[in-house]
Amino acid sequence: MSDVAVGASRDVAFDRDSGRARLPDRSGLATSADGTRIAWDVYGDDRGPALLLLPSSPIIHSRQWKGQVHYLARHFRVVAFDGRGNGRSDRPLDPGRYGDATYLDDMQAVMDATATHAAVLVGLCADGVWRSMRFAVERPERVLGIVAFAVGVPRLTPPHPFRLEHDFEAELPAYEGWALVNRHVWQADYPRFARFWFTATTTEPHSTKAIEDAAGWAIDGSPEAMLAEAEAPPVPGRDEIEAVCRAVRAPLLIVHGTEDHCQPVARAHRLAELTGARLVIVEGADHMIPGRHPVLANLLIRDFVRGIEGGQ
Repeated sequence: MSDVAVGASRDVAFDRDSGRARLPDRSGLATSADGTRIAWDVYGDDRGPALLLLPSSPIIHSRQWKGQVHYLARHFRVVAFDGRGNGRSDRPLDPGRYGDATYLDDMQAVMDATATHAAVLVGLCADGVWRSMRFAVERPERVLGIVAFAVGVPRLTPPHPFRLEHDFEAELPAYEGWALVNRHVWQADYPRFARFWFTATTTEPHSTKAIEDAAGWAIDGSPEAMLAEAEAPPVPGRDEIEAVCRAVRAPLLIVHGTEDHCQPVARAHRLAELTGARLVIVEGADHMIPGRHPVLANLLIRDFVRGIEGGQ
């Protein structure tokens, strides 16, 4: 079996969706350091600062930002990409190709391919926030600022207790609730897991459309990519992670909901303590603030970027 699954990644709902509010002005493929091809889109012109929207991959692809690109592209140059393992990008099967360093290489490859010297990084959860922090420390010249939704910096505080109740590797007599975050469920009925996951993390009333969208984007990926990512090299220990956070010098905005069932709000408070960043707590909001509260998210991003421009 090939180390990279490629063919299926070209025929996804993303390509068949004609209902987007804003189509990209340019699209292409960047080649990351390990040879993985990463699909990117550029919206807007070259005036003003650039924004790099990071996908929460491999679970979903860049369509997670559908509520942002149409508005932000009126004001800025917006670059979005499908992370490895989902959408139109390649899907490595080797767990070693899902470590943090490979994602940082993907970000740089997309920026290079789109002639983006530096950008404001916008991310959600560990995939977007922790990797933005690392990128800002290791490649500071490429980062104008960071907007961090649903702080997913691992180990800053303990996870939600219910996330620890079940062993990912265990064969269980029944799989319900958070027990669906399980290797055997992913292999046997991945769409069931995807539906559960986005229902459990998108808990606000009237979230049906957001849940359906995200569950559909998840099955544009594959359980094989998710399992490879689950077996990736572990993240560093807490002391090293906190040292990275303290070393970030780029402007930072943190946004977190009080009802986030994926990432505890305590992680947002701790990141703010380590960095001195502004923290916006959204009462009653769940994990998916950009999807459930797009106007709020868009205005926070816009005002943050304008603040950076004014300070230069």
